[in-house]
Amino acid sequence: MISQLIEQAQAFLIMQQDSVLFVARESGETFIKQIDLPSLIRAMSQSDFQSNWYINPLMKLHHISQKEGRTTTINSILPSTYLLKFKSFCLGVPLPGVVIAHCQSQLWVYAYKGELSLNSTLYHYPLPNIDDRGKVCWGNVALPRNSPSSMWNAFVTSEFNQDYDNRKSQAHPYNVVSQLKEVSQSLSTVYPEQDLVSTNLTLATLAQTNSKRSLNF
Repeated sequence: MISQLIEQAQAFLIMQQDSVLFVARESGETFIKQIDLPSLIRAMSQSDFQSNWYINPLMKLHHISQKEGRTTTINSILPSTYLLKFKSFCLGVPLPGVVIAHCQSQLWVYAYKGELSLNSTLYHYPLPNIDDRGKVCWGNVALPRNSPSSMWNAFVTSEFNQDYDNRKSQAHPYNVVSQLKEVSQSLSTVYPEQDLVSTNLTLATLAQTNSKRSLNF
C-alpha cells in the first residue's frame, strides 16, 4: 500500500534523522531536494494553518514554530472521558477538547467548544493544577519523554490536588473540583461547554503570540 501511495503522489517528504528529502514529479521527471529540519520548520511557521494531520488517532497538529533554538507545537485532542484521581477519591468525567501548546518540558492547555478552527475561542481548561495562563503545574509528577501526547497523558492521569482551582467554572468560580463532581454525578457523556470560562484568546492569536514571544504566552 505504501509503495502504491508513493507511485500515485506528485510530491512527498521523506523524513531522515536530521533532514528531509523533498521528492516531486513533474512532466515525467523526478526531482529530489534535501532540506534541513530548521529550514522546514521556518517554512511551515510562515503562516498558521489548520491541518488534517493527525499525530495519533486523537491528536491533530495545528502550528509549529522555532525560536531561539526551541521548537513549539500547538496540537488539539478531541473530547474524551477520563478517570481523574484525587487524594481521597476518583471521578469519571467527560472533559472538553484540549488545545496543547508544547515547548521543551512545558505544556500550556486550553479548552475549546465544538469544531475547532483558527477562529475558535479558547477557554480555561476545567482542571486544577493549571495556572491562569494555561501552564501546567507538574508538582511531583515524573515527566515522560518529551512529546505533547505523552505529557498530556501523564498530567491527566496523575493525582490532582486543588491548586489553581478557581476561575475555571461559571457554576463554581472558586472551586472547579466541585463542578467536576457534579458533572461526574450527572452521568453526562459530554462536558457542559456553557460552563467554560473564556481566556479571550483564539487558536490563531495563541499561535501568533507564541511566534512573537516564544514562551511568554
